[in-house]
This record gives sequence, structure tokens and C-alpha cells, in this order.
Amino acid sequence: MTSWQQEVHAMPVCRPPVSPGFSATRHFVERSSLRQLRDDVLDFILEFGIRTRAAGMTHVTVLERELPWAWRSLDVARQARGWIVLLNDEERLITCYRRGDANRFIRRKPKHRMSGVQLQGL
Repeated sequence: MTSWQQEVHAMPVCRPPVSPGFSATRHFVERSSLRQLRDDVLDFILEFGIRTRAAGMTHVTVLERELPWAWRSLDVARQARGWIVLLNDEERLITCYRRGDANRFIRRKPKHRMSGVQLQGL
């Protein structure tokens, strides 16, 4: 077995997304697997998360204060805390990551993606 074949076999097994109505990029499947985002938590985020448009993408995160009081103590709601799921304009799952300050982090992002000309001017 060559070294690259050993690396491929050492990679974590990627799971197909189970969220109906959403397609996922290979990058999302790999990242969600590496970061151990459970399917039920992903479904909860997509169903009850707040969508915010920032940096040319839609960021979905669960805000605990927006959930009904009884749901805040659910295990899945607790596990959804801090996750950010990114969707493109076609509602395709792009990536996911976790931050303790997810809502504040998203609010600080620019509303639109900067163009190449704008980036060169920096």
C-alpha cells in the first residue's frame, strides 16, 4: 500500500447528510464528520436556527433565547448551542463549525462578501 492509500484509509468515514431538502458539499460531509456534528443536532439547527446573511453566505445558528422555555433544557438544544452551519444561495450545506460566541461572531461579519477589487485596496 502506498503512502497516499494509507492516508485515505486513515481518514474518518464520511456520512451522507440525512436532512431532507438540503444537499451537501463533500467539504461539509467531511467537516461535519470530523467535528462530530450529529444528524439530529444538524436537523434541529436547520429547523429552529436563526438565519443570518453575512459574508456572502447564510449562517444558521440556534439562539437559546429564541427557543420556547421548555425546549431549552432538551439535550439536542444543549448540543446545538454554539454550532454555525453555512449555506450558500442554493440552500446547499457548505461547512459547519463551533464557536462559543456564535451569534456575536456572525454579527461582526460584513454583510456582503468583498470583491477582488475591494480586497486589493486593503
